Amino acid sequence: MKKLIFAAIIAIAGWFNLQAQSMPAPERYNEYLEQVVQLEPRKAEFLMTATMETLAKDPKGYRQMMELAEKRFSDPADPLHNEVLYMVVLKHASENFVLSGAEKEKQRLLLEGAKKNMIGTIAADFDYVVLKDKNVHHLKDLKADNILVYFNNPDCESCEMVKERLANSEFINQLVNDKKLIVLAIYPYDDKNLWSKTKYPKMMINGWNQSRQIEYNELYDLPTLPCFYLLDKNYKVLIKNEGSLNKVEAMLQELATAQTSGPAPAAPATPVAKQTNATSQAAVLAPANDPNTARSEQMLGLLLENKAQELYDNLSDKVKGQVQLAAFEGILEKLEGKLGKYQGHQAWEIQQIQGAKAYTTLANFEKSSLGFLIVYDEDGKILGVNFVPAQAIKKGN
Repeated sequence: MKKLIFAAIIAIAGWFNLQAQSMPAPERYNEYLEQVVQLEPRKAEFLMTATMETLAKDPKGYRQMMELAEKRFSDPADPLHNEVLYMVVLKHASENFVLSGAEKEKQRLLLEGAKKNMIGTIAADFDYVVLKDKNVHHLKDLKADNILVYFNNPDCESCEMVKERLANSEFINQLVNDKKLIVLAIYPYDDKNLWSKTKYPKMMINGWNQSRQIEYNELYDLPTLPCFYLLDKNYKVLIKNEGSLNKVEAMLQELATAQTSGPAPAAPATPVAKQTNATSQAAVLAPANDPNTARSEQMLGLLLENKAQELYDNLSDKVKGQVQLAAFEGILEKLEGKLGKYQGHQAWEIQQIQGAKAYTTLANFEKSSLGFLIVYDEDGKILGVNFVPAQAIKKGN
């Protein structure tokens, strides 16, 4: 059996060598990773292991692939975010002799961090205190169908923006009101004065990990803030290290749909756009497993969270030469100044516009709705992104 597995690895490694030879530069590994993540999970893990085995003969290529995998697989904001595949790379790097001793130790520590609170495992318990209450509370004292842990820092601008979006999400507020969801905001650091002076919406519990056990004992891997962990009623991790509220809402929508025999509750707001051009065709619902659907969700989240630079980095090279970074800055603030608070978005749809495949969704604001449209090239880079009048959207079939 081991010989068969070894032969299979060699065969796949040989296939990767042929693929790599056609790549004019190490950056082309990026295209390869985008193909791997679309495979069935076990095949993807197997292929990633074989790939690292092959590249072990080329230390320079090995490091380039390792660095790229860290950038794409470990970042919750990246469309290729995949903790399992990232752990495959870390495990190989920490157990083999390609890297120096110091480099291997770094990968080992990263691997230990990635293993904490993995999806499907029971989340680590921690204590917290709330304002005007001397009692110490624990995560596992909370009882609801789902618990959304919102790790944040009051001194973080992005955290404040996401907190406001949480407060204005009709869907999440409805779940909270129905006692199906508890939102627990946790400040894990040491500035009590900063935490106590910061206002939090009534729909969430404002907690401070006063004991600092989360940080000191490294209970949770928190690469960036804000960061979401979504748990079920048994505290099993459903979402880990997620920076996008859109993805959290999408998961909650799926859970709500699965729990009811009727249609799912109305989706939270996210912009959708359909072109006014007469050559556009009626839209169809975008498949959930379509990589560009997840990519669109992430790109919209970046725009709403004012992460202009990250959004700009996802533009195709052709478009970057025609668009300035400033064009993506403060878009939500400008829209809300005219249309009122952002309320959420509908499901993604696909529409053909002048021969291009556009991903669209309808964004709801307090006073009106607006369409959002995004078009990709074959490499998943953005060719066009725009808001359009809601009436320009063609109904799906």
